[in-house]
Amino acid sequence: MKKFNLTTVLSLMAGIALADGGELVTTAVTLENNKVIEAASDTAKWTFPGSVGLNVNQAYFSDYSIEGAGGSVSLDAFLNLNANYKKNKSLWENSLSAKYGMIFSSEFEGEDCKVRKNVDELILNTKYGYKVSKTWYVSTFANLETQFTQGYEYLKEETALGTDTFYKEPISHFFAPGYLKVSLGMECIPNKYFSAFISPITARFTFCRLDDLCERYSMEFDEETGKFKHSRAELGAYFKLKSDFDITKSLHFFSTLEGFYAYNKAVETYVDFDHYIDMCDAISKNAENLTNDGYILNETLLPAPEYELVHGWYLKWKLELLLKVSKYVNVSFKTQLKYDNAEKKEIKDKYYGLPKAGLQFWETTSLGIAYSF
Repeated sequence: MKKFNLTTVLSLMAGIALADGGELVTTAVTLENNKVIEAASDTAKWTFPGSVGLNVNQAYFSDYSIEGAGGSVSLDAFLNLNANYKKNKSLWENSLSAKYGMIFSSEFEGEDCKVRKNVDELILNTKYGYKVSKTWYVSTFANLETQFTQGYEYLKEETALGTDTFYKEPISHFFAPGYLKVSLGMECIPNKYFSAFISPITARFTFCRLDDLCERYSMEFDEETGKFKHSRAELGAYFKLKSDFDITKSLHFFSTLEGFYAYNKAVETYVDFDHYIDMCDAISKNAENLTNDGYILNETLLPAPEYELVHGWYLKWKLELLLKVSKYVNVSFKTQLKYDNAEKKEIKDKYYGLPKAGLQFWETTSLGIAYSF
């Protein structure tokens, strides 16, 4: 009897639900689906995308060609690893990017200068964000950049006999320089193709472990020890814009634009470079010990350059276009434009070799194989 009554009650409730347009059934299903969705979003999820590949570029120009001369071959390898974590409103992204390549050209001058490094990069990134609205995250970000091996500047010098001597001068090495950035800010991710990170509080640390290269990277000279300091700390503002999407099914576009400006004055530079040159010109005109080319023989007659600390800043724009020929074969065009007022190259003048900051640019076009996972 009890069993019959319970069955009857359940049947009546089902009848009422169906007679009422199925609202109770629909509500129950909706609630159950919401539980599934909520459970899915609450589940921690790791993804590990990445890619590895090899690029090669070859060119040859005959003796009668007006477009170029000689031949060249370049080879570079790259590795990109990622570890991304997502749970509820938390997003944690980690990446490692490593690139290294060499180039040989018959037109490079100097016996030991035929083979040169043309790409060398080691970058580590980690970023944690907490979602506060539909498109905005409160984020903290850390970035470490350096290179693997020693880099050189290739120079030519005329000897007293009128012949040219070619040599290479070290300009960089592992952690000479090295850069570490730590930021706290906001990131806007309106869609999967674009993101913008803005930070009013960013600490940037520059390292140079080799004394001979410290001046090139604006390390401060310590009067007490008579040596350059091997690190520099700056506090400032930082931004990074990133775009990553397929233009067509076979053409991929990737671009990053980042910039930094320091609030504190920590970069060492000359007080007034142009005024210093004018002053040296005036002194040399009255000096009797000049060469035929106007170079002064006795540099003790010239005043020493004066230094001051200024705000550090830089801008860097990377652009990559990838044309997919097949699943594993692609043609890539990559370019970078950079200005950093702390990275200097020695400019030879008739008085001193004074390091100055300048616009840096490189581009590569290559055919390669790549495997993505």
